[in-house]
Amino acid sequence: MSVNDVLIIGAGPYGLSISAHLRGLGVEHRIVGRPMDTWRAHMPAGMNLKSEPYASDMSSPRAGYDVAGYCRAHDLKYVHRLGPLPLDQFLQYADWYTGHLVPDVNDVTVTAVTPAGDGFRVEFADADPLTASRIVVATGVLPHANIPAELSGLPSDLVSHTSDHHDLGRFRGRRVAVVGAGQSALETAALLHEAGADTQLVVRRPEISWIEPNPEKLGLLGHVRRPTTKLCEGWHCLFWATPPAFQRLPESVRITKARTVLGPNGSWWLKDRVEGVVDVLAGHRVKGAVAAGSGVQLLVEGPKRSTADVDHVIAGTGFRVDVNRLLFLDEAIRTRVATINGFPVVNRSCESSVPGLYFAGAPATVSLGPSMRFIGGTHKVARQIARSLARPATRQAQDAGDADDQALEPSTEGSGTAAG
Repeated sequence: MSVNDVLIIGAGPYGLSISAHLRGLGVEHRIVGRPMDTWRAHMPAGMNLKSEPYASDMSSPRAGYDVAGYCRAHDLKYVHRLGPLPLDQFLQYADWYTGHLVPDVNDVTVTAVTPAGDGFRVEFADADPLTASRIVVATGVLPHANIPAELSGLPSDLVSHTSDHHDLGRFRGRRVAVVGAGQSALETAALLHEAGADTQLVVRRPEISWIEPNPEKLGLLGHVRRPTTKLCEGWHCLFWATPPAFQRLPESVRITKARTVLGPNGSWWLKDRVEGVVDVLAGHRVKGAVAAGSGVQLLVEGPKRSTADVDHVIAGTGFRVDVNRLLFLDEAIRTRVATINGFPVVNRSCESSVPGLYFAGAPATVSLGPSMRFIGGTHKVARQIARSLARPATRQAQDAGDADDQALEPSTEGSGTAAG
């Protein structure tokens, strides 16, 4: 059984960015997972990224490894603002980034992480086990897909999550209800309609919220009035995209803002593909669902309808982070992780209350802010995580009680809880 100091679990934007920064620091480590699998296999073909092209690149220790750099290297047209950036082009960029900066990803699947002395024992479905002193969990949002209780009693052939589908063409000629009002629900509904499905969008709000397009160009004064971040544009964005500022908010506010900043809403360029095109049942709440013949009868509450009969329901109801959904982490580890509303409490370097265990990406949202839900968040934490991991484990243990860590201790305010 081999021994490693650092292991990264997950090869999406966060795992790849952290690995690239570790390589830039000359820190030996191992990264495992299928590169960009969530984006490649769990996003619908034909989708576009919600983020602007300039905000869709992964953090890199060297300049030039952004989407603009990829387009220059391949003589492709690049639109800095008001893309949108197609998924296919983003994946081509990600493959180019990986090939240059993280060429040694090991495509194996972690099945169990258990305590082992001062570190961890890691088992795989398709490789020999190893031990690691420190682990970065960068497994993305898939383990946290949320299907609401009103739909969860249906069999999987009648209900699914937006992240379950790459090819929506399988629904051609079928009646499909999409539940939700966020980007994934709205874009899934548009793509279903364009693929030939009889699509109905069920929205609890009285109307869909659309993001207004950013200005096509910003001059010097425009940047002062409208600071540009990789999360969004405006002074409020500057605050939400700054982890040290976000972590000083009351716990109850962080819980709410982690979920609601930049959503649920849809991109401006999607509006014409939904409104007046897709059948939208606005102001209706799903109360339940029952199998009816070979399909589903949705029970709804609203001004127009009480039921909706369809062949299949797709839940565009987002993700709810909960450490306990990471079943590859042994229970003895999960119960030691301090949490707030299911999210692990992490410090500025994304280390949890379990020494040597880091959580990158969406699980860090309540601690470090809503940018952790987006690719742009890699620019906020990848370098910090790499620098933390570059320190010897013994030195790191001595520094565990520094002020940065103390600032993120869980409190009893609001609905948060602390485990461990």
